Amino acid sequence: MELADSSAAGLSPAAGLRLEDWLAEAGLAGLPAEHLVEGVAERLLAEGVPLRRIYVAIATLHPLVRALSYTWIAGQGLVDNEAMPHRETPEVPQPWQESPFRHMLMNGVFDLRRQLTGPGAVFDFPVLREFAEEGYTDWQALAFGFGWDLSNAAEEFRNPGMGMVSSFLTAHPDGFTPDRLARLKQVLPHLALAIKAGALARLARDVTASYIGGDAASHVLSGEIRRGMAQKIDAVVLYADLRGFTAVADRLAIEPLVAMLNAYFDCLGPAIEMQGGQILKFLGDGLLASFQLADGQDPAPLCAAALTAAEQALAAVAVLNERRRAAGEPALDLDIALHRGAVMYGNVGTSARLDFTLIGPAVNEAARLENLCTALGRNLVASRSFALSAGGAARRLQSLGPHVLRGLAEPQEVFGLAGSADVQERVGST
Repeated sequence: MELADSSAAGLSPAAGLRLEDWLAEAGLAGLPAEHLVEGVAERLLAEGVPLRRIYVAIATLHPLVRALSYTWIAGQGLVDNEAMPHRETPEVPQPWQESPFRHMLMNGVFDLRRQLTGPGAVFDFPVLREFAEEGYTDWQALAFGFGWDLSNAAEEFRNPGMGMVSSFLTAHPDGFTPDRLARLKQVLPHLALAIKAGALARLARDVTASYIGGDAASHVLSGEIRRGMAQKIDAVVLYADLRGFTAVADRLAIEPLVAMLNAYFDCLGPAIEMQGGQILKFLGDGLLASFQLADGQDPAPLCAAALTAAEQALAAVAVLNERRRAAGEPALDLDIALHRGAVMYGNVGTSARLDFTLIGPAVNEAARLENLCTALGRNLVASRSFALSAGGAARRLQSLGPHVLRGLAEPQEVFGLAGSADVQERVGST
């Protein structure tokens, strides 16, 4: 559905179309929040509401970003679009402690107004005095919940709920007159609802991608959600595991254990993603990743990328282990197996609880290859099918001879990094 006579960007609601109607159509069309904010600002100005500054912030569910904010200023348009990261510590920073928005969220206040001039001026929050010094005369804030209660979160991460907070400033000598304020409050629920439509779509995309990977998320959100929906693909499978994790886990408290696990995954995950692979699943102290080949694609560059990712991860682990040993903390070896083969990529599980992942003999073979790392004294092993597909990158590998893999009738030739030691060991000894 097209927005009636509006531009592709949606910045200018059509003449004659009520602002509320435009917001309904814009929300259904999924217009981005920044376009909604700017469109509402320009239309309210045209109606005579003396707006000078608008601020809108929307809570998110994203592993890196806790909220998105947008600032509009009359005559300048949208001047700021900020992604606010999660706090690394539970301590509340001073600006947020003194923010009127925090007061509103913590106390269930959804409508807060402060006059900034005259005998009725109130400066109970530092930012209000700053606004008065900049020439603003009236401040109105409105908050809207999105009907998603997050109060069951741990105390240090607690958020009163998904929703939107907003503030509006004017420099008009009379501030917001009753009729202009009534118009503002009439429009804002429609803006919040339109923003909610886009925010929930983005939330679904972000959360799904965070838990099952970007490519798998695109399949799921495009409708591939029935059990048995899968496709046969050719892929390089990377299977990784931390050697000795179970023994260390028995000795460590949960907080340092989780921190240690995340530190090792931080060595592996970015290396895979930088080389074009995708993490499909975390398996306790290990993970499963893939580098997928398109039909007819030369496998050599993809195998080279997977091998580079493995080497970079092992090098990063070597640096991490040096640091951990120097701090008197336990250090673990990372073992990686690389294999190329046909796999099924899609939904598996119960009728109501599914996982979108790789399945098939090639995945099982990669896991069994990884089990050889300890016996061979290697941190990286690869299958014959991987080595034969790697093109020039195969020069970085050497045969370790045939070895028995559980479940396979015949011994399989296994390869390791060329030279007497793995990257992880070489870097660790420098």
